Order: sequence, then C-alpha cells, then structure tokens
Amino acid sequence: MSFDGDPRVVWSQGERTMLGYGGREYDPGIGPERYRRAAEALRSSGHSLAFASFTFDPEEEGSVVLIPAKVISITARGIPAGRPGSPGLTVLSDGVASWRVGMEAALDALAGGIVEKVVLARQVEIELDSEPHLPTVAERLRVGGLSSYTFLIDGLVGCSPELLVALRGGVLSSLALAGTANDHRGLESAKMRQEHALTVQSVRAGLEGHVRSFDPDSEETLVFGAIHHLGTRLAGAAAPGTAVTDVLATLHPTAAVAGAPAGAALDLIRELEPQSRARYAGPVGWFRDTGDGEFALALRCGLVHGSRGVLYAGGGIVAGSDPDEELAETELKLGPMLSALRGSA
Repeated sequence: MSFDGDPRVVWSQGERTMLGYGGREYDPGIGPERYRRAAEALRSSGHSLAFASFTFDPEEEGSVVLIPAKVISITARGIPAGRPGSPGLTVLSDGVASWRVGMEAALDALAGGIVEKVVLARQVEIELDSEPHLPTVAERLRVGGLSSYTFLIDGLVGCSPELLVALRGGVLSSLALAGTANDHRGLESAKMRQEHALTVQSVRAGLEGHVRSFDPDSEETLVFGAIHHLGTRLAGAAAPGTAVTDVLATLHPTAAVAGAPAGAALDLIRELEPQSRARYAGPVGWFRDTGDGEFALALRCGLVHGSRGVLYAGGGIVAGSDPDEELAETELKLGPMLSALRGSA
C-alpha cells in the first residue's frame, strides 16, 4: 500500500480510518440548500465519496466539500505520521474575559425567558513555534479517543464524541450528548438533566421527518478520556429515498451546540460571541452518492493554518448555571487539543 504524501482529509472512528488524497475542493455556499448542493457536486464529479465540513452558522460562508481523487481505508493501523517532535505552543488569548462577558449576558437572557438554553463557546488563540504536521496531530487525537470521531479537513482537526447523524443500510442513527463532568456523579444534577433533555428533544425533532418509526431510546453515560457525558442514542428506519444530506438540513443546529429554541439561541450566539465559530460545532463527516453517510459535530477541535490557530470549547448554559463551573468545563474540553498539539496525547 502506498501513500502519496500527506492525506488531505482524515476520518477515523475506532479501528476504521479513511484517508483522502488529491482531488478537488468545492464551496457549497450558505443556507439549508448547501447540503443539497454538496450532494449534487458529488454526483456530478464522477466519484462516489466526499468529505465535508460545514460552518456552524448556516448563513455563514466557509463550508468545505472535498472530493478526493483516491480514498484509502485502513483498519487496526494509525494515520500516517510525518515529522517527529512537537512545536512549542504559546497561548495568545485564552478567551476567558470575553467568555465571562458573554456568560453574564446569557444568564440575563435565560432569566428573561428569551431562551431555555444557549451554548456559549470559548475561543483560545494560539501560536506555535513552527507549523504543526496536522496528520500527526490527528493521530495523537485518534489514539487518545478511539471511541470518538477523529477528523482533519482543510485545517480543521479534532476528535469529537458526538455523532450527529449516520445513515447506513436504511437505518438513521444519532447520539445526543449534553451534560459534561469529570466523573459520573457530576452528571446527576437537575441542570445536567435539563440540558440533556432539551438536546434529545431537538435531535428527535430534526430526525422525525426522515424516519418511518423510532426504536426505543437508549440512555447511557459515555466516557471519553477524562470527560463524562450523558448520552441518548436515537435510531429508526429511514423513509424511502432519504439521503444523509437531507437530514442535515433539518437537524443542524441541535440544542447540543446552539440551544433552545434554536432560532433565538442562534441569534444570541451571533450577538455574544466575539468572533465567528467558523466550522467549529458544524457538521463534519462523509457521504456517498447513494445517500449513505456519517457526520459528527466538530467538537474538541481547532482550526489551524500555518503556525496560528484557534481552539474551541463550548458548554450548555441553562438557568442556574454557575460561571466558574462552566469555565472549568471548557478547560476540560480544551485539554485533548492542547495535549495533541504539544505532543503529549
């Protein structure tokens, strides 16, 4: 098996990894039609598989669809690594001050009944001594999170625990995650339960028009390294003719990454966060010309170009949320990316 330089795209879950080489990039534009345009681009390309990373905000430009010339699938093997060693990392801005201002305004909005939940993201600006080898960063993340979805596409690298939607063999499935702690006891509060319930409701609503019937929900506690989550798995038989890109148009953004109600939460995020999220918390994954595909939410990630980057971590805010506890949650979520960039993952 030969590899033509570095892969342009990486998608890995468990022992299964897909690497994309060469090919071309396509901009699907904005709005809910961007998913349909992405599917059309693949159908007209002569290829059967594409990878995509969409912006969090459907009205924001910057989504990326990559249609590789060659895709290699490997199992029980790591992502091909490049240069050994790791560049030094400097935090240029930890994002705490602007996050605290946003947190105060979010709590006011919750008290005023504008939203039931809003997800507030913290952005950490970094600089490295030299340009990092992102496939190596992805491999470190993969090793540290085999039960998660590791991705690399056009500078966006991360390892997400949350399956947004998958369509395989006529079955639609999703994993609704909300509620984060460093042990299972921290998931037992009423706040955690409320945050999780709102997420499950939004995922179910986004899937409903695409399934003939739902299987019974399955709730569980999921552990990703040092991070514990409340999770509910939803699945059901897909309606005839459904494509995974159709589902993205009605499903994203869920309450897991925006809040509830979705429209009001999205407006509040645009107002409170100092910079765009870009592709953080947007759908990232792959799809086929048959309609099958798999998308995670782009979490536990960073957008790195050259020697500069932005790392992201968010948390769901509901009435009664404690700012210090929420800030500690963002620190917990930033850990994997900082470790991978520093070479200690």
